Amino acid sequence: MTVSGSRRRFFASQNYRKLRAECRRKKSLFVDVAFPPTNQSLFLDTQRNSDIVWKRPWEISEDPHLFVEGASANDVTQGILGNCWFVSACSALTHNEAMLAKVIPDAEDQEWAPDRPYAGIFRFCFWRFGEWIEVVIDDLLPTKNGKLLFARSKTPNEFWSALLEKAFAKLYGCYENLVGGQLADALQDVSAGVAETINVSKFLGFEADATVSDHDGRLFQTLKQAFEHQALIVAAIAAKNKEDIEKSLDCGLVKGHAYAVTAVRFVDLDAKHGSYRFFSTVERQMMIRLQNPWGEKEWNGPWSDDSAEWEQVGDVQKKEMGITVDEDGEFWMPWDEFVRHFTDISVCQLFNTSMFSLHKRFHESVFFDEWTTNGVKSGAPGDRAGGCLNFSATFCCNPQYRFDVQKGDGGEVMVALTQKEVCEGSKVREPYVTIGMHVMKVENNRRHRIHQAVTPVATSDYAGSRSVYLHLTNLEPGRYVLIPTTFAPREQTHYMLRVFSPHHTNPKLLKKDAPAQGFFKCSQATNVTKISVVDAKLVFPREMCAYCVVVSEKEKSRTRSTDKAREWSWHEDFVFHRKTQRQTYVVELWEARHLKDRLVGRATLNALIDNDRRTVELDLQANGSKQRIGKITVEISTYDDPMYI
Repeated sequence: MTVSGSRRRFFASQNYRKLRAECRRKKSLFVDVAFPPTNQSLFLDTQRNSDIVWKRPWEISEDPHLFVEGASANDVTQGILGNCWFVSACSALTHNEAMLAKVIPDAEDQEWAPDRPYAGIFRFCFWRFGEWIEVVIDDLLPTKNGKLLFARSKTPNEFWSALLEKAFAKLYGCYENLVGGQLADALQDVSAGVAETINVSKFLGFEADATVSDHDGRLFQTLKQAFEHQALIVAAIAAKNKEDIEKSLDCGLVKGHAYAVTAVRFVDLDAKHGSYRFFSTVERQMMIRLQNPWGEKEWNGPWSDDSAEWEQVGDVQKKEMGITVDEDGEFWMPWDEFVRHFTDISVCQLFNTSMFSLHKRFHESVFFDEWTTNGVKSGAPGDRAGGCLNFSATFCCNPQYRFDVQKGDGGEVMVALTQKEVCEGSKVREPYVTIGMHVMKVENNRRHRIHQAVTPVATSDYAGSRSVYLHLTNLEPGRYVLIPTTFAPREQTHYMLRVFSPHHTNPKLLKKDAPAQGFFKCSQATNVTKISVVDAKLVFPREMCAYCVVVSEKEKSRTRSTDKAREWSWHEDFVFHRKTQRQTYVVELWEARHLKDRLVGRATLNALIDNDRRTVELDLQANGSKQRIGKITVEISTYDDPMYI
């Protein structure tokens, strides 16, 4: 099923407006029975002893507010909970006001105000599996010695981050379930974007024939462009073992820890040459700014807050960049040091799908489906849980989606595959199934499911995570089949598939194995033929743009148009299902012209079903005569099983 837009539902069936109205009518403060201020909401083990005291904001600070002078990265400081993955995502969120307004809807209406009766109830929204979930909480927060234990703002009377964290804990079942999570999941939860995790070392060593500096610059430009398009970005230094988690390095950075990226830019070294700078080209330094969710422990290497390198930058530019020497957890790093220390970067892209936008627009298609055995044996008709390409006998049983790339489109397609959270709101966290995707180029006219895998043009990483992402670039024009899979056969779960592209690709779920035939289309085809148009040449060559058309009964399919040439090559495939044993096809050569295309000649192909593949040269005859004017080379395969290919 394809959907557009995003739905919204109430978590635990709690309606914020109704609950607030009831509290105001009773002149009482809301206490959330679905997430009570007890050990049940804090720990997995509810019998655990605890001296934590739950307090409302006005009991913690005078004159409490949701926001004080808007939102900034310093508003989100991590407490004693090991949830830097979530805190960093919230810190990154502060750089996108529109998205923050979706996560905290009607913030002004929720704010403390003397003209509104206070009810102690708040609501926040998180994005899950194609819909925004509204989570209601009370304002009772965990404290010790009168101070907040978990997320908090550096401004003592600002509480949006602490309340948002509580709503997130409710979604995950309890606070303890927030310890150690995936950066990409948190970014997706607060944005509805498409999250991708980039392994820095893998990216920089991607192509053997390119230098590290080539990829270094490409990665910098990728992040810079993404940040400018409002992407949420978080970087981390992976820990190799449990002992390394949150271990401080000599350079001030912390292992097993996540940092929000708050700026990616070039810095002009406009003060480097003093009064002689007018006679030299201004050097530029690639820089990145990060925020430690602890609110302290900053980078102390080159270009740290008070290092001598900043003397190369003029005062005007430093003021514009907001350079300070405060120990606030936010710091600049030179790009070369960043890629030397950080191992993973999670980028959450927010694709603009608005029809009325002046900025670059993406077309989005969304499918909800499932991997299921449908109660049949592995590989039997109806099985839709075939596993990855390693399991060749059942691979093609998986759900399949076709999409098209037209000439001139640029061949860019982004695909995000997300599996459904099994136990949303429960303390029991079921492990994710390992998932991934394959993309295969198929026959230009394919309208039915494939039954034999072809070599993929692209394969995503396989991961036991909520989402995997595949960014396809420079795809050749033609038709493709996208196959989302679990790693192993017979693993069953629901998934959501999102396809984005700057151009229409018309994704469609392939449901049928073969077409119906006959007068009333009441019977299946009995055989299948695959024809590949290889090349063509004329006896008396002349330069022209050309394409071929393959005619089978009432069906016509064509190749792409070539550039001007004297001989033409395509290597494009077409598939035909028939009931007749003897099959006749006509292959036509056309000249592509500006006003009206011209038929140059045609060749006839008579094929018998021989369950084999062969290459044949066909005589090309002039239109309207039997004069031989050239040759067309085709490859043909015919099979008596309509679901062979």
